[in-house]
Amino acid sequence: MDKRFLDQCEKEQLHLSGKILPHGTVLIADAAGKITHVGVNIAEFLGHPAERWLGRVAAEALGVTLLEVGGQPGATKLFPAALEGVQDRLDLMVCRAENGGVVLTVLPDRRDPGGPTTGAVPPPNSDDTDALHQRMVQEVAEQTGFQRVMFYRFREDGDGEVVAEARSSDAYGSYLGLRFPATDIPLIARNLYIRNGWRMIPDASATPIDLVGLDESAADLTHCDLRSVSPVHQVYLANMGVRSSLSFPIMLGGNLVALIACHHTEARTLSLPRLEQVSQKLRAYCLSLASKQTQRRMNLLDGLTHRFSETRMILRGHDDLFSAWPEMGQWLMREFQAAGAALCFDDQVTGVGTLFEPEALQAVDAKFCTDQSDLVWSADSLHRQVPAFPPSEIAGVMGLRIGRPGGGSGAGGIRIYLTRSEHIHEVAWGGNPDKPVEFHDGAFGIAPRRSFEKWIEKRLGYCRAWNSEERLLMLKLRELLLQELRF
Repeated sequence: MDKRFLDQCEKEQLHLSGKILPHGTVLIADAAGKITHVGVNIAEFLGHPAERWLGRVAAEALGVTLLEVGGQPGATKLFPAALEGVQDRLDLMVCRAENGGVVLTVLPDRRDPGGPTTGAVPPPNSDDTDALHQRMVQEVAEQTGFQRVMFYRFREDGDGEVVAEARSSDAYGSYLGLRFPATDIPLIARNLYIRNGWRMIPDASATPIDLVGLDESAADLTHCDLRSVSPVHQVYLANMGVRSSLSFPIMLGGNLVALIACHHTEARTLSLPRLEQVSQKLRAYCLSLASKQTQRRMNLLDGLTHRFSETRMILRGHDDLFSAWPEMGQWLMREFQAAGAALCFDDQVTGVGTLFEPEALQAVDAKFCTDQSDLVWSADSLHRQVPAFPPSEIAGVMGLRIGRPGGGSGAGGIRIYLTRSEHIHEVAWGGNPDKPVEFHDGAFGIAPRRSFEKWIEKRLGYCRAWNSEERLLMLKLRELLLQELRF
């Protein structure tokens, strides 16, 4: 992947585009309530041109009580607005901005074409999370009427994968089981998903509308669902055959772990009340999932006492960790499905199974003890993740550090390294993940993939991936060693 592509993705100031989608209009007020920016199409909805709104106090101009909106950035409230002099009824959403001001989104009060509104997102009462996600996307599809609804889960490596999908008979092909590179949804876009309850794009091909302001400053559209669509995302959706899209964030522990992504081949929009209703149900689902995740973690921690009983006996049967390592290392290899287990203390090294060559250990030590602040560190592809890593039969590692951090090779106190050999496997991508780099009118530009057909990559140089439960197990191992060996 060209580094310039990645840089351009992350530098695109999506929230400062200065433009909005044309199916509604927006008024932005500062912390004092004064309207500083409006859409140039405001007269279509509120009956007066932009200059009649700029500088006015928003609450007085719109007849709403902004104090009802919470003080935290992102807090929202919906108002059915019947404004003086405006014949059509409107829906008004007020959202608290980062600077203490408000973003007021105005949309027609339409009876949207979605499905029934009384259905409830099913509670997570099963251990099969993918089955739960499947039930959830089917429910969202019924409530929104979109042709395709997907549960798009973010992997620990940043890539995304579709683990559940509901699609109508006229939705071509399936994305279920396909993976997508992290750059398809760059970090700057993920941060916007975290701050908003949904992202609705009724018509990605529509020409955006300009904002005008009291001065030349750019309006912050972080909390405005009407913000214009990135040109790159427009091409991306067009290449997928998607004209309308709708996304809801799935949040666990304050982190964005997935999206509910809805696609439609024709222009489509939903009312603010319908969007809010689906969003609330999904937030309740997230809370239930978080509770289930917490219970699972507690059960795992409770089970660690039994799992570590053998290790404790091994340690108590020896004078020091080095003499215990032949038995200890074998136990670690079984528990972690590792090819080898190495114990390093400064320049002393012992181990069992498949171990690093001296030059390879030097490179791993330099990475772990110098560049990493975490007590547990893992790599699934050492030759990609560790500078100057030499050819080796070891593809991946999980490291644990005890004692002082060091600087340079062999100076990191006690280190435990669990190794894994190469695990050749196939990954089914939604199109070739290497996006093309193009030049438009002599300027560097980026272009999304043109095809999203299944594209199989044969992955070489990777081990079987380490997971979060194994990292938790390593931390408990550190706790045990600190207790038993009195570091």
